[in-house]
Amino acid sequence: MEAIATLRLFLSGDERDAILTSQDPVIKRFRQALRQRVTSRLTVPGLQAESLSLGWWYPCAEYLSDAAMQHALEPTEELAAWLRSTTLTIARRPVGDWVGPWFRSHAEPLTGHLETAHVCWGVAAVLDLAGDVFTDAEQAEVREMLYKKGIVLCRRWLQKNSHLANWRGIMASGALVASAALGAAGDPAAGDPAAGDPDDNLLDEFTPELARMAQAFQPDGSYGESLQYGNYLANALMLAYESLVRKYPVQATQLDVSAYSRGMNWMAQSMLYRKPMQAWNIHSGSDEPRARAVNFNDSAALFRPSGDLLLHIAVRYDDPLQAGLARWLFQEYYEPGPTQGPHDLASFGMRNDWGFLTLPLLTKAGQSVSPAAADLPLTTSFSNGNAFVRDAWRGRSVLAVQGGNNDGVYAPGHLQGDLNSFMLVHNRERLLVDPGHSCYRNLIHGLESSTQTHNTCTFLVEQDSLGLQEDLAKIKLLEQRNVLSRRLIRTDGHVGPPVERGGRLLHCQRVGDVSWVVSEVAASYGAPIQEFTRCWLQVGPHVTFVIDRIRATEPVRTVWNWLLNNRDGQSVIRTNGGELVLNRHQSGLRLCQVGPAALSGPVYAYVHDAYHPEPAQLGEGLPGSGLLFRHTDNQASTNVSRLHVLIADDVAELDEWRITQDDEQITVEKQSQRIQLTGSFDAAIRVQVTNANNQVSITEGSSGFVVK
Repeated sequence: MEAIATLRLFLSGDERDAILTSQDPVIKRFRQALRQRVTSRLTVPGLQAESLSLGWWYPCAEYLSDAAMQHALEPTEELAAWLRSTTLTIARRPVGDWVGPWFRSHAEPLTGHLETAHVCWGVAAVLDLAGDVFTDAEQAEVREMLYKKGIVLCRRWLQKNSHLANWRGIMASGALVASAALGAAGDPAAGDPAAGDPDDNLLDEFTPELARMAQAFQPDGSYGESLQYGNYLANALMLAYESLVRKYPVQATQLDVSAYSRGMNWMAQSMLYRKPMQAWNIHSGSDEPRARAVNFNDSAALFRPSGDLLLHIAVRYDDPLQAGLARWLFQEYYEPGPTQGPHDLASFGMRNDWGFLTLPLLTKAGQSVSPAAADLPLTTSFSNGNAFVRDAWRGRSVLAVQGGNNDGVYAPGHLQGDLNSFMLVHNRERLLVDPGHSCYRNLIHGLESSTQTHNTCTFLVEQDSLGLQEDLAKIKLLEQRNVLSRRLIRTDGHVGPPVERGGRLLHCQRVGDVSWVVSEVAASYGAPIQEFTRCWLQVGPHVTFVIDRIRATEPVRTVWNWLLNNRDGQSVIRTNGGELVLNRHQSGLRLCQVGPAALSGPVYAYVHDAYHPEPAQLGEGLPGSGLLFRHTDNQASTNVSRLHVLIADDVAELDEWRITQDDEQITVEKQSQRIQLTGSFDAAIRVQVTNANNQVSITEGSSGFVVK
């Protein structure tokens, strides 16, 4: 059968011709991958996800949109029949089914949820790209149901809620994309309002909602919730823009692509490497490398930005550096394996993938620009408090810090108690890790989000001993608050100020191969903590000094928490007095506290790969996937200053390093490598670090730090 040429939202005639005639090997590979994806799904009726535990809502948007795009490019009778049957089945479901699964509120009057918006995306794509699979009566039925069960429910959510967060962006995007597909904004194809069809003002109603969502991103394009949720929101805004730009360009100009596009340097800094992961290899039957990322707050360790989003930025954003970085990220994390699955949780941002817009956008994407070619700094920080230190691009080490938010949080939510926590990566092994997050209805989710399961400090508020072995996981601690107030939208449409999280990133600077990052986060704990300043001093690819300064109005016992990666059960741990040693595959870590605190552990913690909406699924860590150790002061105090020495190296070289202390000097050395830290940090910090490459002094004054 032949597709009917129409003015579509998601595919112009020129784009279709370019795809079908292209000899570009990348476009040809992704065209074949799309064909393979869609064809494999035709053997299963309806929307059966790859994971049998998933409800139909989760793969709805990607399965329908993929099939619709394939139909627009290479229509077949079998594909048309699948699209017609599947879409009509969805349209004819009770309105309560469009609300979402059982754990969403089904109170009357029914209100939409995330799943509703995703169904809107999928059905809208079918109407736009494959509307010819229906009879006239069937198409009228689908249009009516998309309005009544989709747009109306999304509108009710938007009317009921008045806070700015990624959820609002998803709901507004679902309503807007559906409205564009129905032919709103005065299009002659729009239905008759008197018959219950949408009126011609839907785009005018929902476009300002989408435009407002630009304010959810931090001023530099980073995102306050997490990497995963920033991508989820940006992907929804991308879908809205792409639904407008070809057919409704005037409305498209109201959406600020730059709000999230200028954050591509943050995305690039957040990415670590690609390598296989055992459990996923077994599941997929292949040893394909998978992306790893810095996953502070609620975010997947197996993260990569959504492919369609990256190409959208590469095509639509006018900053050549950020657009080039977006194209490079797609090249780096998608082009090597277009068929890598799973493909059933992509639009929800849980297992990101490329989608139905990749092919049309690939025909226009420009040249890639790598982080090295873009001269991105090796030491840098962002408005959301993230800081990164590398020895080189594609180098040996990455230190990632979750510091305080100097600008406040523009979209509060999905936070963990992780201020002044950090991750340490060496030789493409995550050694000190963030726990990630599991099913939100898991009992352990509160624990994996708490401060005690991150590489930061907690404080004992009851002045007894830690107790017996069986009591180690029951300790009552003073931790950071990780649930903030909402950022409200006022009745006049203006958005309230960013929400204070309780911390400040005070300094981030590099001199030669020495980097100095400082963050203070006492306000996130509240009384009696008056100051918790943490300083990271990294020297070259192997050695990191961590200096902590804590002040309290009443004596507290400080607990230093260290979460080690044991995701595959292959880590080997040993302790030597107050020193902790981790051997993980061919990389190792030595962590030594210079002070009187006692080292204990492990407590069997959790480290997750990626979120799943159901418990006990692939990606959820088992007990012991994270090994939690603690240094605990024996005495309560109102003033604590403490130094930690961290050494990362090949396992075979790790024991060659020597740490010696002499008065106000710490020396860390191995063979010809020698690093000396001299000075004091009990009150104001005045230290000097010396290695073979340079000598750097750091002085704290009333106006901050001077590093030279």
